[in-house]
Amino acid sequence: MRTKLFFVASMIVSSAMLGQTLNDAIKLTNSEQFGKADAMYKSLIQSQPNNGEFLFYYGENFFNNDQPDKAGEQYQKAVDVNATSPFGYVGLGKVQWYAGKQTEAKANFYKATTLAAGKNATVLLKIAEAYTNAETKNLPEALTLLNQAAKLEPKNPAIARAIGDVYLEQNEGTKAIENYEKAGSLDAKSPLPLLRQGQVWNRAKNYTLAIETYKKAIAVDPNFAPAYREMAEIYLRAGQYQNAADNARRYVELNQDCSALSRYAGMSNLAKKYKESIEAAVEALKCDSNNAYTYRYKGRSEFESGDYANGIITFTKFFDMASKNSALKITGEDYEYRAKLYAKNAKDSLAVLDYTKALEMQPEKVELNGDIAASYLKMKKYPEAIAAYKLKMEKGKPNVNDTIALGRAYYYAKDFINADSIFGKVTQSHPNEGVGYLWRGKTNSQLDPKNEKWQALKYYEEYLTKVKPEENKDNLIQAYNYLAAYHASKKDCPNVKLYMQKIIELDSNNAQAKKVLAGLKC
Repeated sequence: MRTKLFFVASMIVSSAMLGQTLNDAIKLTNSEQFGKADAMYKSLIQSQPNNGEFLFYYGENFFNNDQPDKAGEQYQKAVDVNATSPFGYVGLGKVQWYAGKQTEAKANFYKATTLAAGKNATVLLKIAEAYTNAETKNLPEALTLLNQAAKLEPKNPAIARAIGDVYLEQNEGTKAIENYEKAGSLDAKSPLPLLRQGQVWNRAKNYTLAIETYKKAIAVDPNFAPAYREMAEIYLRAGQYQNAADNARRYVELNQDCSALSRYAGMSNLAKKYKESIEAAVEALKCDSNNAYTYRYKGRSEFESGDYANGIITFTKFFDMASKNSALKITGEDYEYRAKLYAKNAKDSLAVLDYTKALEMQPEKVELNGDIAASYLKMKKYPEAIAAYKLKMEKGKPNVNDTIALGRAYYYAKDFINADSIFGKVTQSHPNEGVGYLWRGKTNSQLDPKNEKWQALKYYEEYLTKVKPEENKDNLIQAYNYLAAYHASKKDCPNVKLYMQKIIELDSNNAQAKKVLAGLKC
């Protein structure tokens, strides 16, 4: 009898220890310390290979770490080892819901709730979280499930927190705060309710109060990584890049895993610290070469730092991986970056395709029409370039550079009348800038190819009075040659000599200028 009692007591102690360890692992997941949590989950699963709940939470660790494919593997294992446990079905349904497969997701959620027989609050909670946090939401159903869960476990802080999340998504900040405060009162040792409250203030653009609340969360748990990440992002938006980098670095120090390095690469990219971003991405890829997000951050930073050759290689890898990951959406900004990289690598036809896709996804970015036009211009597709420049000017806020670009497109299309008209608008709006006069000179040279009227003369003369020291020497040489030719027609040898000497000053090896000077008799 004594032996039997001892065995039962040992089982109770062992169960309590495992429960505490699972809670510790979940705490690490919530703190985004995914690497440390990973090791703990593996240990738990090794001790109880057929525990579907352990496998489910291991999947949650992957899911929260932006690895839905790996999460799905663990959820499926949970079903395989214990088909009567509801948790694996919850996980599979969540992956499907996030991927837009709502019918399949609801079937798995139904299996989970049926197996739980309405008596497992955590099952209801986890389904509600999927409905709340995915891009496609079902907030009424989430709230219904959470109210059912609250009846089962009225003192569960996670349920109160999740109800707050629903209200936050409904932009009902007051109700969200009330539930977050309730969650905090139920578990004063958890920083999660304070994190959520900070997110309410963040969404309300009360960044000062958000920062204060995140600091309170850190006071509760100095190792709570998400608070440092949130503060880093606020400081980033405020342009306080050093504070952003400090908090991002602290986030990485706490995690010390591939995911943290990947996130740091992203934060550094946003902070315009491109060198640090690339370095962090390189380190992250050494231990996890399958994280598409890391390639996204690395490719963007390579573009911004001028490494276009590596940038297009990296972005090609990102698109290849993203196309195979249903949970990772390719954004308009991704297409925009790849388009810019294509353009920089002289692949303008591909650039146009990506710019067009980016514009479809971001119609407010009218300026992309200018990039499309620039690529068409390089491909010598002048009518298409003209149409794109016009579209940008009609739908956006045109500036003088847009007008000049449109004029150049007309010029290269040999529509010199329209080109001259456009450049005329430039000289009217910016009479003290040389560029409009230069292009009117070029255009009128074409309109008067035999120099019967010397139509370009006044424009080149005006251009030279406004020219800046850094002006392209080829433009100056063109103007000097034209003026020299005009003075030669008037048999004005001194002025011909003057302009030829100016050309030699710019280009000492200019054969034509040397030849003309050698033949002058003045």
